[in-house]
Amino acid sequence: MGNYKTVWITLTILSAFSSAALARNEQGCAKDPALCQWMKTLPKRKFNCAKFTKPERQVKKPFQCDDTGGFGLTEDLDSRPELKAVFGNATEAELEKNPELRNKALETKFTLTSNMNAATFEFPNGSKRTVFRGSYQAPQFFEGGILKQKPKEIDKKKACMSELVKDHQLVKIVNYDEIDWESAQRLTAAEKKLLQDLNPKAEYWMYNDHHKKPDGSPDTFQYKFKFGKEKVFDQVASIVTEIAGDPSKPGSAYIHCYGGHHRTGVVWGVLQKCMGRDAKGNPMNVDDIVEEYKCHIGYESPEKPGGYHKDNEALIREFPCEKYWPKK
Repeated sequence: MGNYKTVWITLTILSAFSSAALARNEQGCAKDPALCQWMKTLPKRKFNCAKFTKPERQVKKPFQCDDTGGFGLTEDLDSRPELKAVFGNATEAELEKNPELRNKALETKFTLTSNMNAATFEFPNGSKRTVFRGSYQAPQFFEGGILKQKPKEIDKKKACMSELVKDHQLVKIVNYDEIDWESAQRLTAAEKKLLQDLNPKAEYWMYNDHHKKPDGSPDTFQYKFKFGKEKVFDQVASIVTEIAGDPSKPGSAYIHCYGGHHRTGVVWGVLQKCMGRDAKGNPMNVDDIVEEYKCHIGYESPEKPGGYHKDNEALIREFPCEKYWPKK
């Protein structure tokens, strides 16, 4: 019995040490490089929403990266006094009536969270690439005194980008956000600078730079069918093609819109549907893909839908993979 008790105590201590180490990592293990290296040898950590990705395509969650980020703007207020000081007891409905405060809430939300996930895909052009999805990985914290102190998440975003570049060979960011928001312009500039500081050869690709309307003004990637179903299909296909990139240039890609919800949910859903096959060539179940979309959007039930949009689900289900990437 004594030996069993000794083993139990030893395992308990080791478990406590591992938990403490993980907690220290969440504070930023960049300050303790030796600890970081040890933690990377631990069993695979899954992303929160990687519930349905085929096991052979799952990617280990980078320790410095955040995978939280439900759609709601106010659900974090009670746990974050510095947010409550800014937004008080504002409800979602009240924020919708106050565009200036709503934009501040959005920028705050997506500065503090990343809503990440990742998987490995094989594309029809022969490219095999690990793709990370999320929101801006930008160290910029907007001016204007919205929060009195810089939140710790800013430094963590820098550490996340560094880990993606160094440990996951990040060579491209594909950004299809609407760049007409002032906050999006700031976040884009900060993210692009950080990426190129870490890897001067990395590519920062903006959808608006490569797609124009007939009058020459920037086109924007939309996710609602009111803009024309076929047009949305074409837009998604062009983004997926850009993610695939040149097969002779290996490395991972990071894709995002603003908060990693609607447009990224659609692009990710199409990636999973059209490229997400297992080792035997079997495609993913589209119901599973939709459930993963709902996870990222903060969907709980029809009564608590988070940021769910019916056109997103319809687009994923109806997207014609064969039209754009016919089987050979």
